[in-house]
Amino acid sequence: MDARELLKLHRYDEAVAACRARLATNPDDWAAMGTLASAYRAIGAYSDALQFFERIDTHERKDPIAPGRPGRRMDISCLYWCLGDRAKSIRLMSELIQGVLNNSIKFADLAGGVHQGLLLYYMGVSAVDPEVASCALAYMQERSERPAARMWPGPLGRYYLGQINFEDVLVGATGQRSVESAIDAARTDLLKRRQLCGALFHDGAKNRAQGMEELCFIRMQECHALENPLIEPEWYLARCEVERARLLR
Repeated sequence: MDARELLKLHRYDEAVAACRARLATNPDDWAAMGTLASAYRAIGAYSDALQFFERIDTHERKDPIAPGRPGRRMDISCLYWCLGDRAKSIRLMSELIQGVLNNSIKFADLAGGVHQGLLLYYMGVSAVDPEVASCALAYMQERSERPAARMWPGPLGRYYLGQINFEDVLVGATGQRSVESAIDAARTDLLKRRQLCGALFHDGAKNRAQGMEELCFIRMQECHALENPLIEPEWYLARCEVERARLLR
């Protein structure tokens, strides 16, 4: 079984060992490096994950075949957040937004780069930085006026802006109208689980912005309780929220 399959099965330690073996033979095996970075992140080895994501980011952004790629800076920003460097995390995410706006980043999510705005808003709210949060909302407003905003994760931006309600978000994510039904639907459907992960997390962040910290934490717990969808940075940020809350008790 190859490393990627081991990762998908959540056999993280085995995935790390398999990737290390491949990299010992070929230090420039970028596929193995990407799987290793994801496996380290999955087990909470954020510093180890960061060094590999940064190498991959440099490699991808220098690729002359596809200029304008965002690289792995979203993952890198969120790893810095998990490591406690909030200022650097916010700076990197803000740079991603500027890259989308000035067209130096030409490849983003299906909604035209909404994801960066979602994460920056969470960071601004959590760091109690109204200027950052306002910048993120203005960016999401600009993105919401484009037809692509109907695509995921566009509904999350529209939810932050008050254009739709949370039930609409759940329907867009899973086809279900309640959190309980949405969680059930996401158990056996990876795409629904990925989208529900974002829906729960950002509803939590919106509750935090409104001063409802207890409701925020409930959503973070629900997000973290989902089987790890591996890709979504929100899952790892939710795990950090839950782990930090346990340390404070």
